[in-house]
Amino acid sequence: MKSRLLFPHRFRLLGWLLAVPGFVLGYMVVYNDYKIPGFGMQLREQSQLFLPAYENFTNELALTLVVGGLVFIAFSKQKIEDELTANIRLNALYWAILANYVMYAMFLITAAINNVLQLRLIENAIEVIAGGFTFMTYNLFTPLAIFMARFYYLLYKRNDEYEIKTIRFLPNKPYRLIGQTLSVAFAVMIIAQSIKREDITWLFYTLPLPMLIWVFSKEKQEDEYIGAIRLDAMQLSVYANYIILLIANFAFYSTGFLFVMAFNFATIPAIFLMVFHYRLYKIRKSDVASAKSNLNLL
Repeated sequence: MKSRLLFPHRFRLLGWLLAVPGFVLGYMVVYNDYKIPGFGMQLREQSQLFLPAYENFTNELALTLVVGGLVFIAFSKQKIEDELTANIRLNALYWAILANYVMYAMFLITAAINNVLQLRLIENAIEVIAGGFTFMTYNLFTPLAIFMARFYYLLYKRNDEYEIKTIRFLPNKPYRLIGQTLSVAFAVMIIAQSIKREDITWLFYTLPLPMLIWVFSKEKQEDEYIGAIRLDAMQLSVYANYIILLIANFAFYSTGFLFVMAFNFATIPAIFLMVFHYRLYKIRKSDVASAKSNLNLL
């Protein structure tokens, strides 16, 4: 099982050359309100609510450098790229996505408790976690950071071993059906309430969680070939997610980009499910055609 969706090994160095100055610039933007002089343009005649007349692109540049650099570091080939490396990459990628969404679920639960009980202690915790949309900002690159930490830890740990523990997925029954049912139900409610122009905030933010149950549920027949499809689908979903993010980084500003940051929580599982099941459909269609051809030969 080898992934075909990797950058050449030399892109790792390019990734570090982008990510390190990107983090430095991002730190200066967030904590020192630094802006590169003259690095912007006039977007409107006068300032509006949350929309300045002159938009400086320093923060957009910092995000582009960080995300682009981390993608190159995370998905560049190793000097020796073999079956074991591919297994480690799949393990690290799934572990990173799962860990990131566990943190997201804890954030939602804490926010819900705070909203219902109005506890001052929890309110302070929320202010620390989400003040200035800190949580959503960090979420833009935490999946990549977690993946890199896990991947290189497993590479270091493996030494001369030729096996790695298999990923533990949820059983096919009943979790796959639960994930599918809840995901479809949430999506239908979001569409229905959007048409009625009702508040869909809680539905929109919780939609990724049932989708993750679906993503991490086994197929009826789970083998190494399915694992290879999963790896390709997950890498494609991460690539697509960050391509969308980087385009939106320069296309949307202020409140518009805040919506993109919120939407970003659902894109990885949504794109994975589309790619993964499309690949399965193509394979099953090919198998059926091959079976019919064999019958005709008989």
